[in-house]
Amino acid sequence: MKKRIAVRLFICIFVLSLVVPGQASMEALSQEPIIKDENLEQAIHSWLAKKGDEPLTKADLESLTNVSLAGKGIKDLQGLEYAVNVTELDLDRNEITDLTPLKNLSKIRSLSLKANQISSIEELSALKDLKYLEVSWNQISSLDVVKQLPHLIELDADHNQISNVQALSSAAELAYLKMSDNAIEDIVPLGNMKNLTYLDVSYNKIKDFSPLRKLSKSLSYLGISGNRVTDLKLLEGFNNLEGLSANNNNIESLAPLAKLTNLSTLDLSSNEIKDVDPLKQLNKLDTLYLDNNRVWNLEPLRNLKSLRILNLNNNRVWDLEPIQNNSYDFHWDTGAERYGLQLNDNYLDLRQGTQTYKIFNKLNADRYGIMSQRKTQRLMIGSKTAYVGDSIYNITAAPFIQTGRTYVPIRFISEKLGAKVNWNQSTKEVTIQKDGKTIRWSVGNKQVKINQQTVMSDAPLLLRNNSTFVPVRFVSEQLNTSVEYLGSKKMVIIFENKTA
Repeated sequence: MKKRIAVRLFICIFVLSLVVPGQASMEALSQEPIIKDENLEQAIHSWLAKKGDEPLTKADLESLTNVSLAGKGIKDLQGLEYAVNVTELDLDRNEITDLTPLKNLSKIRSLSLKANQISSIEELSALKDLKYLEVSWNQISSLDVVKQLPHLIELDADHNQISNVQALSSAAELAYLKMSDNAIEDIVPLGNMKNLTYLDVSYNKIKDFSPLRKLSKSLSYLGISGNRVTDLKLLEGFNNLEGLSANNNNIESLAPLAKLTNLSTLDLSSNEIKDVDPLKQLNKLDTLYLDNNRVWNLEPLRNLKSLRILNLNNNRVWDLEPIQNNSYDFHWDTGAERYGLQLNDNYLDLRQGTQTYKIFNKLNADRYGIMSQRKTQRLMIGSKTAYVGDSIYNITAAPFIQTGRTYVPIRFISEKLGAKVNWNQSTKEVTIQKDGKTIRWSVGNKQVKINQQTVMSDAPLLLRNNSTFVPVRFVSEQLNTSVEYLGSKKMVIIFENKTA
């Protein structure tokens, strides 16, 4: 009996000697780091306010719900698969390539992955409750995963390599879509997205925007900048549109916007726009960008009293009187002055004491504009009073209109543009010289000799009361200027063309 007890005791001791080291090994294993990426580990430590020497546990990761780990230099997400309760996750501005650790985080509602090195988002297909997805500034080429995300409301995929948007046709709940700066050509699938209220497809390769007509009732914002758009006819009937960005295109006419009275923000910079008359009834306009166009008459903006931001840099604005009673935003931002009215690089006579200078100061426009202005010449039909900037001149003969052509005295406009003018009484020929170009033209003749070439004008040179008159558009083109006619004042306005 004693012998049996001794044997059993020996066996127990032997077994324990085997088991205890194994348990110690398991405990040691449980202490191995869950997170492989040091930057990710440090970021979560900081988010949870844990001491640096305290190891992260699964319980720690399970406690995460709303997490921002942006800009931490994270490359590897391994270990985040234990964050099973996370609902909002911000991983912007890291160096992430693989999203596999996120594939089973089924509670995520909002996921931001902006500015990483991601080429595929297919690993997100199981995140059925995902509503907000930000993946801009990556290398993504496919959006097929969207077919598996039935509750997606917002998608930002700007600055990627996407060319096909067919997958979006099934995104029934999508209301907010940003896809600027991709390689998209065909947007037919977008026409079926009846819940879209915000759409930005700027800077793509889209030629046909007609599919968007189906969205005329739902869209409140549309971005079509940088797509070589030539007209805005497709927007007729978009009566709920509040914001439009159509900069960097080839747009000339704004007529289709005339009835879009809910517009509050309008970006039309860098186009070919001269006439802003269609905007005169858009009384809700708060922000208007028209920089880098050919706008010259501000009369249509006179009654837009809600306008607080107006950018008219690099246009042909010469008269501020139409907007002199309006007011524009001014504020300080991080120590810098922010002007709501921008008028740099126009045709304003801003010499101290001029009427234009006084209005400019009253409007509190950006002071930089004073340094970069040119002047216009202005002549009135039937009047011997002319203007260069705000300076008044008396001329020997008044401009007139004959057979549909506007005639102006050649000597005044030529000399004010820096040209030399000579008159040969015996041959009745005028000679104009400027910048290496010589123009010779005889009275009553439509033939004009320019240097060694003969060109035809559609109207002849005329002599009246010992003054020589030329058709203003023809001679202006030859002297590198452009001309507008302000009918309300019977005024001819000559703009010397800008040089690069």
